[in-house]
Amino acid sequence: MTELVMSAQNSHLKLVRKLDRRRTREQEGLFVVEGEDLVVAGLEMGATARVLLVDVEREPDLPAALVNCPLVQVESKLLAGVSELGHPPRVIGIFELPKGDDLAESIESRSRRPLAGPWIALDGLGDPGNVGTVLRTIAALGGGGAVTLPGTSDPWGGKATRASMGACFRVPITRMDRSEDTLEEALVSVRELVPELRVVVLDATAEKRLWDVPLDANTLIVVGGERDGISNNSYIAADVVASIPQDPDVESVNAGVAASLALYEWRRQVGTSS
Repeated sequence: MTELVMSAQNSHLKLVRKLDRRRTREQEGLFVVEGEDLVVAGLEMGATARVLLVDVEREPDLPAALVNCPLVQVESKLLAGVSELGHPPRVIGIFELPKGDDLAESIESRSRRPLAGPWIALDGLGDPGNVGTVLRTIAALGGGGAVTLPGTSDPWGGKATRASMGACFRVPITRMDRSEDTLEEALVSVRELVPELRVVVLDATAEKRLWDVPLDANTLIVVGGERDGISNNSYIAADVVASIPQDPDVESVNAGVAASLALYEWRRQVGTSS
């Protein structure tokens, strides 16, 4: 292996390590995906890969027609050294972060589709595994997309992308977690373009039941974090506060389950199993 090739290899490996930090991901506009399934999912969805690091001893099964970036061969032990997985992958991809979706335009555009579902807003969801699970749920059940509010784990972190099972490439994600505005202030422009917007906060103690709330593509359903639940900002912005009925002696279900039940309720309301 030439000195030039080794230098490029080391540079990419260092970048993978640095991208473990959220701030670096945001500064570089890049994130890391590990494993063939996730890398292929990204390529199939047209995500832009900067480079794919492949195990020189265990060649990954990648669709050649979709690979339009450099492939850099790396020794197994070096690839394992930068991996977060217990069993090192055969490929690690460095992808460009998608440009943030404008919520107003996305809702307005997607609401014109025949079967467009509600959006799920994640309020203070700190567990990256739960974030990925919600993304997977949205993709599976036909939700409009995801909105990340303050305190929510980065959907482009390693644990979140793996938990999403590739849904991070399929689901539109709007970040509203870095704004200094309150949620109500941030939604002003959305309401101007989508006057039908309805913000529904899920609260286990609410008297109004979710099945009594009309749900459609113009609905933003807010699910809370594991520890602190729904923030005051979300309550202020809410048009409706509703509950998913459950045993009062049991703590509220986690965000992934709540999102699933809410999207199934939307499916029930529109009367389709497709």
